[in-house]
Order: sequence, then structure tokens, then C-alpha cells
Amino acid sequence: MARPPTRHRPIYTDGMTSAKPLRCRALAVLAAALLLAGCSGGGEAPPDAGPSAGAPSAVATSSAPEATTPPREAREGWKVFTDPHRLLSFELPADWVVQPIEPGPGVYAADAVHYAVRTPAGTTAAELHSGIQTEEPPCPATDPTPYYVLGSEPLNIPAAPGAVDAIEPRLVMRIIQGFRFFSSYGITDSVGGADGVACALTNTVLADNALGRVSFGDLEVLVPKAPANTGPQNVTFGTIGEAQAYFDSPQFAVTRQVIASLQFAPQAG
Repeated sequence: MARPPTRHRPIYTDGMTSAKPLRCRALAVLAAALLLAGCSGGGEAPPDAGPSAGAPSAVATSSAPEATTPPREAREGWKVFTDPHRLLSFELPADWVVQPIEPGPGVYAADAVHYAVRTPAGTTAAELHSGIQTEEPPCPATDPTPYYVLGSEPLNIPAAPGAVDAIEPRLVMRIIQGFRFFSSYGITDSVGGADGVACALTNTVLADNALGRVSFGDLEVLVPKAPANTGPQNVTFGTIGEAQAYFDSPQFAVTRQVIASLQFAPQAG
């Protein structure tokens, strides 16, 4: 903010005309001389005096976080969302919204973030969760069922150092066979299972910063369920072709672009 200009007191010289008597002029000159002498003796500066050239600025500034997302601009008609700690960002259509939510059952870090990305109609297109600490349940050898990858694309996210058995982070659309084909979409850095069968498909990525393990999609973990355990939140299909048609549809294309735009800020240092 610009500092108001310094107001200087006018100095009257002998060359200026005055209607006061000579004695008054002399008293004024004497008072001015005494004032100048006091200022040169190390007294306080007048209230409107600005800081000296070597003085530090008095403007308060907040310290920057250790890691921040790189500057990015959204495509036309879209906007960029960045979390308060500037550790992640993604793009979404201008009329979509991002809202904080309470996480479902699971274990999360104390500073984890939880958001829902919603369409203008209020439909949740994807959820983002960080700090995931939930352990995967063991998979009995008799339980794995076939799964299929219906879409996969690389993400602009670096693999975290030290990740075990990890692949380059990707956005994947997959189905797993139960009494119907259960589907999910999200980010992952792990393969589903050996020989095309699995008990569960994990949709998480280990970030290379303070976010920890992150999910961004419709489910953190996809598992086939019994009919009694399904509900409106479970998307199922009767055939593989039906699932493929949905993931290839314009309806899903926007959600796919939102998730694929996710970026993490690199860890400082």
C-alpha cells in the first residue's frame, strides 16, 4: 500500500511579506531556530516522517509454506483449485464446486484433507482424500476374482521415492467381477493383482510431499460385494461392454479430465 506523502511545515523567510510587526517576525524566527536545534539533537522524528533508508519495512508478511504448487493457469471455461497448504491443485469446470467433507470409515492423518468435487446439479463426481493410513485387509487365496482395466493414462505426478512395488502414477478405470461388474475410477500407483485376478483394487498414490497417500476418484478401494451389501453408491454393470460404454461417454469425459489434471507440489529441499 502506498504511504501517504510527507507533509512539510512551511518555512517563512524574510523575503515573504507579512502584516505582523517586526517584533512578531523576530519572535517567529527565534522559535523556528529553537525548533531546528531541538530536531538536530536526536529527538523523536515528527509523526509523519517516513522510515530511514536503512530501516526494515514494517509491512507484516506471512511465512511461505515449505512446498507450494507451481503457478498454473486453467484452460478456458475452467478454474484451478488449490488446497490451503498449496500442496496439490487440479482443474475443474467454472460452474463446478469443491466442498470440504467428512471422510467415511478409515484411518487418516490428523492433517489430512477431504474434498468433494460436485457438478452444478450437486452430483459428486470425485472425492479427494489425503493422509490415508488404512491398511488393506488380507486376501484369502480362494477369494480373488477377475478384474479388467477399461482405461488408463499417465498422470503429471512423480512417483514417490522409496515406494515399494509401485508403478508410475496413473488414472485408471477398472471393473471387478462379482454377482455383477463393480466399477471404479481413480488414481493409483499399484497393479491390481497377478494373473488378472484380485480381491481388491486400490485407488491411491503415495505423494512425494506432506500429503502422504492420496486418493482422487470415486472409491479408495474397489471390492466386489454381495447383493445385500450394495447400495446406490455402488456403480455396477451387467456386462463389460456396458461399463466400457460408460467410461467412453461424454458424460464421464469431464470427470476424467478433472482427475487427470491433479498435480502435487514437490517436497521442499
